[in-house]
Amino acid sequence: MKTIGVIYHPEQANEVELADCIGRLLNEQSIAMWRGDAEDEESLRIAAPDLDILITLGGDGTIVRAVRATAMAGVPILGVNLGRLGFLAEVEPSRVLDVLPALLQGEYIIEERMMLNARLRRGDDILLETEGVNDAVVARGSVARMIHLSIEVDEHHVMTLRADGAIVSTPTGSTAYSLAAGGPIVSPDLHCLTLTPIAAHLSIGRAFVIPDHRRLRLCLIKGQGAMLTVDGQIDAMLEPGDMVEITSGKHTGRFVRLGGDGYFYETALRRLRWPGRGQNT
Repeated sequence: MKTIGVIYHPEQANEVELADCIGRLLNEQSIAMWRGDAEDEESLRIAAPDLDILITLGGDGTIVRAVRATAMAGVPILGVNLGRLGFLAEVEPSRVLDVLPALLQGEYIIEERMMLNARLRRGDDILLETEGVNDAVVARGSVARMIHLSIEVDEHHVMTLRADGAIVSTPTGSTAYSLAAGGPIVSPDLHCLTLTPIAAHLSIGRAFVIPDHRRLRLCLIKGQGAMLTVDGQIDAMLEPGDMVEITSGKHTGRFVRLGGDGYFYETALRRLRWPGRGQNT
């Protein structure tokens, strides 16, 4: 390895201290370190082609932003959990310096996860196009009034949804907003999209799953102030008649895993505090 990137929040003293410790260890191994602000997605995107691995210090939001910025370059990401839950993180801060030698020796596996592509159309114009790690959400704005959405899979009309909105999630995003709205937990090695209605009224309120080669379209029929939000970080205002097209993304998120391939079941489900696991037995 020649260069390892580390991103963190400069205003968080504990993250700065940990980044400094990582830097000293890498320097002892004659490995260069690139440091970046976790909120500066564009700088990370520019640096990504020169990175062998990226270490993120923060929560899941930091990891999601990093995946979007580095997916095109295919940079593997090791998430260090300094957030609340850490569904996507691999290690806790107390273990980082212990696992770095194994990382530098290549003793890890890469877990690839599908991403989604969201495109906002208004007539013949494309107003926004971006990839997402977790989800794309079409939902009402600040006015407490439901919106009406026409849902299509490929060219087939599936339903007219009257609800607070709809979440389209990747398997990775199935443990995020979709789960809170009653959606299923989907194993991250599957390739599919899940549509989960938010507070549906007099229409199908259950989530449904479609294979990743299908195209999902959500057309806003009625709903002033509605918004499209991708990963909770990128958003755009919608107008009636706007169309949001969602497909499988061209790139994948690449996650460094130091254990076996049972990561999802041993870690993510434990963090959900399901009965019968760990302290809840």
